Amino acid sequence: MPLLTPIEVSSAEKLEILQRLDRYRKWHSLEDKRYCLACGQIIEGREVLVVGGTRGSGPLRLICPTRDCHSIPMDWVIPTDEVLARMSMLQDEESLPRKAIARPREKLSTRFRKFASQFRRAA
Repeated sequence: MPLLTPIEVSSAEKLEILQRLDRYRKWHSLEDKRYCLACGQIIEGREVLVVGGTRGSGPLRLICPTRDCHSIPMDWVIPTDEVLARMSMLQDEESLPRKAIARPREKLSTRFRKFASQFRRAA
């Protein structure tokens, strides 16, 4: 049983909730995509999970739909060409054998921090 059970809402309600609760980026439709900095996946608005609520565990919240990733809108960026290129570079780097990587292996959190530092927070 998952730790947070998602709330079933209609498409119109989900879009309204995304627009209201995501203070960092605007959602124009449920087809809008975001790149999750925590798990490295591209997610769509229709996939985002709505959890919590009056009968749930506190106020409504948005979380990433990827299994075992509970990131929130602050952790999602719009997947520009630059983001997709960096994502591809990271995936290529991970697929190389360890001997082919010239620098010492970095912690995953350090790599995410370097990657995320390329983006500014929305005003």
